[in-house]
Amino acid sequence: MVTVQICVGSSCFLRGAPRIIDKFQELMAEHGLSNRLILKGSFCLEQCTKGGVTLFIGDELLTGVGYEDIPVLFESKILPAVKDVSR
Repeated sequence: MVTVQICVGSSCFLRGAPRIIDKFQELMAEHGLSNRLILKGSFCLEQCTKGGVTLFIGDELLTGVGYEDIPVLFESKILPAVKDVSR
């Protein structure tokens, strides 16, 4: 199981966290990953000065993430991680 934790603190919320969550949910459904990917909201991850939205994919901290980054992150980080877990 792979976990994606998205900051929904006030700064990240204003920078687009809700849209990012929606996009992750859309991609999860599109790829049939609801049973292999956990999507969580988290209050402040204390990276507010880095711009964009902060999130964790597994143990990897990513800062400055924008809505437009999600398809690339999903392809490059989520899909390989889910594939590794399912082996």
